[in-house]
Amino acid sequence: MQNNWQEKLQEEFPFMKQNPVAEEKNLYRHYGCECSGGWYDILHDCCKKITERYEEAGVSIDFVPAQIKEKFGTLRFYYGYEDAPCGIAAVDNLGTGTSIRPVPGINGEDNEDKIKLRRDIAAIVREAEEKSAHTCEMCGAEASLKKVYPGRVDTFCDKCAAKTLERIEEKRKARRELSAQEYLEKYVKTVPLN
Repeated sequence: MQNNWQEKLQEEFPFMKQNPVAEEKNLYRHYGCECSGGWYDILHDCCKKITERYEEAGVSIDFVPAQIKEKFGTLRFYYGYEDAPCGIAAVDNLGTGTSIRPVPGINGEDNEDKIKLRRDIAAIVREAEEKSAHTCEMCGAEASLKKVYPGRVDTFCDKCAAKTLERIEEKRKARRELSAQEYLEKYVKTVPLN
């Protein structure tokens, strides 16, 4: 996937603009997408459907991405609204890769049209997250959840899983070839106790 996929999202969907300055508190605005470009099509389709749903409702977009990342091998798209910021909180199931979280911006809301819009947005985001469990995060091909790295799961196609294992083995081999002193200098950081 091209390196500029995040720029494409920002250009096409104004609500996806980033602001990578130290003062920015919104994790998405500050860091951008914390996943690989294989999920670009999923994110693009999600943003397009969000835009279309707002157009259908005849209201301006008040959707605010809070964080977009990979977690437990699948996409997590946390968000809120201009009048209802949302914390980044969820209950995640490692076995299935699913995430349960409240629909932001409907508690205390009495406008039925706004509630319907926000529930529809939640369904659009949930659909994107579910698609990520079958899409390689690296290249966008058909994939499945795999344990490639020790202690974690990722959604990789067989080809990208093999490449990743190869890189892991190359790094392990390079570390084994270092002397103890070289290893300490390269990988161990000394922290002052003061």
